[in-house]
Amino acid sequence: MDDVDEDDRPEAFPIRIGILGAARIAPRAVIQPAAGLAGVEITRVAARETSRAEAFASEHDIAGVADTYEEVVEADDVDVVYNPLPMSLHAEWSIAALRAGKDVLCEKPFASNADEAEEMVRVAEEEGRVLTEAFHYRYHPMFQRILDELASGTIGEVERIEARFDTPVPEPNLRWDYATSGGSLMDLGCYPVSWVRHITGEEPEVVTAVAVEGPDRVDARMTAELAFPSAVTATVASAMDRGPSILLTIIGTAGRIVAANPLSPQNGNRLTIVTERGATSGPVVAGNSYEHMLRAFVDHLVHGSPFPTKGPDAIANMAAIDAIYEAAGLPRRGL
Repeated sequence: MDDVDEDDRPEAFPIRIGILGAARIAPRAVIQPAAGLAGVEITRVAARETSRAEAFASEHDIAGVADTYEEVVEADDVDVVYNPLPMSLHAEWSIAALRAGKDVLCEKPFASNADEAEEMVRVAEEEGRVLTEAFHYRYHPMFQRILDELASGTIGEVERIEARFDTPVPEPNLRWDYATSGGSLMDLGCYPVSWVRHITGEEPEVVTAVAVEGPDRVDARMTAELAFPSAVTATVASAMDRGPSILLTIIGTAGRIVAANPLSPQNGNRLTIVTERGATSGPVVAGNSYEHMLRAFVDHLVHGSPFPTKGPDAIANMAAIDAIYEAAGLPRRGL
């Protein structure tokens, strides 16, 4: 839906990236990966305070410092805007960047809710720009290996999926703040929701959802039972007050696949495949998920190569998250 016409794609490098916010994720997600890609440059950064942007730029060898986010999205030396701002600001500043003629790589979760996501995608279509969600896991060969094994029928027909991402998030933190669209489902659970959607290739119905509520309507924990049109069932779970645990289990009619840390495999992972013929287990050693993602993003910009987590996929993921909040008796974010 937010594809760029062939004639509008960049014909040559460099691709210049501007960063909104001195976010801790930015070095891992774009700065370090860009350093390994010829023709990709980080040219500008802004933060809430100029002094923070200056310190960040100095630490990461970024030439340009802007006083405001608006200066980044309007800058002539920026082709792509990377948006790692608090979730509540994703829609506002991604739309501003799109209106300024920039392509956008937006951090997960894509928006506060599906309505915001739909508006973002609509603007991308109007402006003819590329709008994507930075689900880096999807571009690592470990997840592609899982999809390939399922497609080949290694474990038969998929019947059940169990997906979990728990990690302690100390307070205070914007993830514990409803005003910034916080919550364990938003920050952590968006990954398991995405995993099960990409495995089934379908959109879920929320059967039940139970939250352990923290302060101010924020879910410290969330567990949801999902059903898919193909009769696959799934549990997705997240928690900000325990862990860490990052685990994906896929049960089929002829075996099972267990993936430990499909999120960021470069930090240690194990893929176990069990069938009637026996079991295999070991790490998938295939580089850094963020590097794979940025390379896929650049290939999409320049060559139109596939990028599975674009705007339409992001809308569907946010719609599932909204439905889980509703089933749990909590308001969707951004209201």
